[in-house]
Amino acid sequence: MTVSTLAQEAKTVGSLQLADFLAATRRDISDVYRGTSTWTTILRRADLIPTPAEPLPGEAGLLKRMHSFLHVDDTERASVYQLFTADDAPAYDALTEWDQTLARMLFFNLWDKGGFPTYAAGLASLRSQHAVRSELGQLLTYLMNSGRQHDGQPLSGPHAHIPLITHHAYNRSEILAAMGVARLGGQLPGYFAQGVFWDAANKTDALLITLNKSERDFSPTVRYKDYALSPTDFHWESQNSTAPESPTGQRYQKHAQQGTHVLLFMRENKDTATGKAMPWVLLGPARYKSHTGSKPMAVTWSLHHPMPERIYSQLPSAPAS
Repeated sequence: MTVSTLAQEAKTVGSLQLADFLAATRRDISDVYRGTSTWTTILRRADLIPTPAEPLPGEAGLLKRMHSFLHVDDTERASVYQLFTADDAPAYDALTEWDQTLARMLFFNLWDKGGFPTYAAGLASLRSQHAVRSELGQLLTYLMNSGRQHDGQPLSGPHAHIPLITHHAYNRSEILAAMGVARLGGQLPGYFAQGVFWDAANKTDALLITLNKSERDFSPTVRYKDYALSPTDFHWESQNSTAPESPTGQRYQKHAQQGTHVLLFMRENKDTATGKAMPWVLLGPARYKSHTGSKPMAVTWSLHHPMPERIYSQLPSAPAS
């Protein structure tokens, strides 16, 4: 379907509200965000709001990022994100430390390659982005009113300061920002492509797992065999360079004794049906159970929190041995 088709439908509905359009047309929210389409571009094509004679600096890039919020499925994250869609948005420096972390998740979701000297400057720049703020506010409100919230457990213990919830969905920018790995002047999410990383500050190995690895997106050397064995056990293959006796292999095996930790994030595919990057679901902390082989190591991880049926029942079956 084209933007022109959606624009004609929007003109027929006649409302500026995203929720009204979706209710009247019975379209899925993903239909609005296929290709380069956004709610703002649809409204402008339908002549329901004016198209600026001169493009507002930065607006086009921000509108292209609207699709990266479709997975938001908890009210706390949505509420902090929505603070910055209001005319009276708070200053970044006035937020609590917890909310500042959530605000950095928003920042890097919008600007995954940086572009500002400070988080405060970037978030303050949204004040002039009226169309972006309107669309993001409507999108988050719709998501929170559509029953997408799920139960989960906030991270605890050594990860209690990280505002992530097990069995909720996050994209790469949010994960890296929440853990403090992404930062201005350092590692930026837009230049991060690894599926594993060692977070020294939190003494944590984060494993970002894609289950279905297509020939188009993954070369044979990195088409690792990763799959759920049960709601609590997960089979995962390390990078090809990792041997059991290597420092990384030893850390995987002895993390409990050494006081380090493991967090598993999982997604089924690299992309969604609309061609956008699929977010990861946080499976949560895991502990080493066993391994076989070398380069790669085939590790079985035991999850602290069993996968709920809504997740486990949708996963592909483990390959036949």
